[in-house]
Amino acid sequence: MSKLQSMDNFFWTTLITDVIHAFMIIGLGALAAWPLISYYLRLKNRYNKTFVPVNNDISDSKRITLPLKLQAYERIVMFLERIQPANLVMRVQRSEMSVPELQLAMIRTIREEFDYNLSQQVYISPTAWEMIKNAREESISIINRAAAQLDPQDPAPALVRAIFDISLENENLATTAALNYVKDEARLLM
Repeated sequence: MSKLQSMDNFFWTTLITDVIHAFMIIGLGALAAWPLISYYLRLKNRYNKTFVPVNNDISDSKRITLPLKLQAYERIVMFLERIQPANLVMRVQRSEMSVPELQLAMIRTIREEFDYNLSQQVYISPTAWEMIKNAREESISIINRAAAQLDPQDPAPALVRAIFDISLENENLATTAALNYVKDEARLLM
């Protein structure tokens, strides 16, 4: 055997021996660590079963109803925004309408939107719901008062001006008060 072959055999023998030793060390290390790892996992599992997180004070029923309540508050906020006379006029008015036509269309819209959101009272406090009903009634009242000041033959823009005038006279509209109350009440849920 030549010197080159013997060095080559020595290299391969040493390499294989080193690889076997490395696997043995890794294997023995894993075997030694396994009891510690299994002990840690058992403790962690036991801890997770008994530990109640700080933020987990919400019962399952509240976890289900909270999104529904928040959605109800969102819908009511939208309703209150939509029935404010100034916002309502912009959505309902058409240029060819007369005062009575616009008056009737606005009142019908308020009532339809209220009826559409009637089920939301289940999720809202009685005080908030009462304020919402008052806001609805005040909006209808403003429209009727403005229309009563005008001739039925007048065009719709005359009613719009009268509604804006009455709204400007009343700084504390019920819709604004209800809107603020509902928003505050919704913030308490979050």
